[in-house]
Amino acid sequence: MSEPYKNREQTEAKHFILKRYLQVLAYKILSFQDELVFIDGFSGPWKSTTEDFGDTSFMIAIRVLQEAQEHYRSKGQRKTVKCLFVEKDADAFAKLDPAVKYYHDPGRGFHVATFCGPFEDSVPFAKSYISTSFSLTFIDPTGWTGFAYDKIKPLLQHSRGEVLINLMYDFINRFTTDPRPHIEQSFDGILGGAGWKERLDTVLPPGDAVLKLSVKELKASGGFQYVVKTAIDKVTADRPHFCLVYGTRNSKGLRAFRQVEWDALRKHQTTRQQISIENAEAKSNQPSFFDATDLPNAIELEVLETMKVAKAAVVEKLGLNGSSLPFGKVCDEILQEFRLRETNVKTLCKELADEGFLESPWKSSNRQKPNDADLLSLRSSQ
Repeated sequence: MSEPYKNREQTEAKHFILKRYLQVLAYKILSFQDELVFIDGFSGPWKSTTEDFGDTSFMIAIRVLQEAQEHYRSKGQRKTVKCLFVEKDADAFAKLDPAVKYYHDPGRGFHVATFCGPFEDSVPFAKSYISTSFSLTFIDPTGWTGFAYDKIKPLLQHSRGEVLINLMYDFINRFTTDPRPHIEQSFDGILGGAGWKERLDTVLPPGDAVLKLSVKELKASGGFQYVVKTAIDKVTADRPHFCLVYGTRNSKGLRAFRQVEWDALRKHQTTRQQISIENAEAKSNQPSFFDATDLPNAIELEVLETMKVAKAAVVEKLGLNGSSLPFGKVCDEILQEFRLRETNVKTLCKELADEGFLESPWKSSNRQKPNDADLLSLRSSQ
């Protein structure tokens, strides 16, 4: 755990995902495109503990994008990067504007723009700013309002764009059952309008049902092919604090995000375990014989259990299809449904083949696991 995030370790995990995914995206997109745009809809700064704002989303993004641009510049390739930072709070904007404008350098192709006002009001300018470039829009509010899907639809529907939204699960879970009309109405923007309570999955707890419906509405509003969510647990309690929702139209983005998610959650779980050990030591006044890295990581154990369920899902998909499906298609469907990585899906397909459930066409090419083109099919005896 790094000191800037002491007592806000959930934010560290959130920023880890933003940083790592933006790194993957920037290097990939700029490898074959000349321009990339990053939009931060709720920039802040909020609760920053560093003088250089190094623990804020806007500074994380600037540094990642500068490094990616410089990487290609060193190879003699000129790439353009554009950032737009939006903040409605006047006091926060007064800190944000000079901090980010310092990096505005059109001569090097690094552009920084700011917008003081509600994120929803910035949409026309943001859409024009993006133009036809590839974009990632990051939405990280302090609540659940200010980004109604129908009002930000031009950004969501940008055909060469992705979105990463932080839904404040802890707040949402607390207020979705609030009977006051104005509170219920405040959820309309992310739940498809009035009457959303009638559309909730009644089998799920209220907070989870709201997240499920919000993901469904986001996918429909943006026309995304894939939308997945990542819960980031509280440090001292086994329940989510944040829930990051990622939308994309590209399977490569989906696979990259699932890998970043794994790295972040595994690291966050180690942090949670270390803090638990330290709290126990403080309470008992006795040193522990264990370090967090000595204990089983709950995320790793969760993946093993999830793979068992996913194996059954693969068999079911192939059985319903009645013939064969490319591994790439099966993999993407499994990744959207389960919190797994591409490597996990390859492993479980190999296990299914070894167990006699699947054919293994990859072995004819002396490969241990399938690739996207390999056709998966149930063995005739199945």
